[in-house]
Amino acid sequence: MMFKNNPGRPLIDTTYPVALAIGSIVKKPWNHRGNIELREILHMTVLINHDVVDGAPAARFIRKLIKKLEEGYGF
Repeated sequence: MMFKNNPGRPLIDTTYPVALAIGSIVKKPWNHRGNIELREILHMTVLINHDVVDGAPAARFIRKLIKKLEEGYGF
């Protein structure tokens, strides 16, 4: 279920090592290249099972995911 402009946190119950929950996109003031601009911000929750995935690879994955999303990779 999705609610407009609600950045809430989903409760994810899964046995997978990585799960993503995509939320709403809202316009917020954001520091972009040193300037405060009104930007569209995607709310996303990433759940990582640390019994399967170590913290360092998980952090690299999230950093790469954010970069790809910001670049509009594949569009």
